[in-house]
Amino acid sequence: MFENFYVAVLNSISGIGSKTTKKLIDFFGSAENVLTADIQQLQQAGVSQKIVDNLIDFRNEFPDAAEKLFEFCNVKKIKICTFYDEEYPLILKKFSGAPVVFYYRGEIKPDAERIAVVGAREATQYGEKVSKMFSAELAAAGFTIVSGAAKGIDTFAHSAALKNGRTVAVLGYGLNKIPHDNQKLFEEIIASGGVIMSEFPPNMEGSKGTFPARNRIIAGLSRGVIVVEAGENSGALIAAKYAADNLRDVFAVPNDIFAEKSIGCHKLLRGGAILLSRVSDVFARYKLICRK
Repeated sequence: MFENFYVAVLNSISGIGSKTTKKLIDFFGSAENVLTADIQQLQQAGVSQKIVDNLIDFRNEFPDAAEKLFEFCNVKKIKICTFYDEEYPLILKKFSGAPVVFYYRGEIKPDAERIAVVGAREATQYGEKVSKMFSAELAAAGFTIVSGAAKGIDTFAHSAALKNGRTVAVLGYGLNKIPHDNQKLFEEIIASGGVIMSEFPPNMEGSKGTFPARNRIIAGLSRGVIVVEAGENSGALIAAKYAADNLRDVFAVPNDIFAEKSIGCHKLLRGGAILLSRVSDVFARYKLICRK
């Protein structure tokens, strides 16, 4: 559906995030109409003059942006899903801050039951063992394991899930900027019926701001978030906060009280997170879902 490429282009314009993209599409009926509207029409849409100026400047400089994006994605085998598509996961659509568009490779499977497994990049042996154990057993039970494709806990989660079921990798950079070290893992995820996805345009590099944004999508896709290991300022705590703020479950794994990587998990537990010590704790929470 070519409209998806207009949505993606509109959302990529400076100052136009998901909220403004939806507002403009609601006003004009389609993203294509937004990108072809005259300045007077745009000024009536209830957005700032700065946004109007940015939109006009962009389309003057890149009049065939949607066509170019279509050609690029076709070559790179990248698909686009928008908030308006049937395959957009309903659980993510109900999440505050849901992206209006994301790019992906693989199979979305919108009705899959997903649970996130996240944690420290510099994982301990304990964290590795726990991440692999939970991810393998939950994947075998029918859960799709969601994580952020970073080294450490995330990679352990993806790899273990692959051997037993399905996994989703949410990236903090564009799908055309995948680090060489991750390429084999990602191709295995795609080949196994999983999906790699990103809300960022294909050629966008990762930055300080993109990875926290990625964490909200990890939480948004998932019924619950399991934090395996986390230091005091771990990005995994951002995913946990997004989950808690949207009334999703937060699970935390206890650890050595003297270990730096236990600080974040114990903080979550003090704040009301569900203590997770065995996979049966998850089954008990979701007794009607995915249990074999």
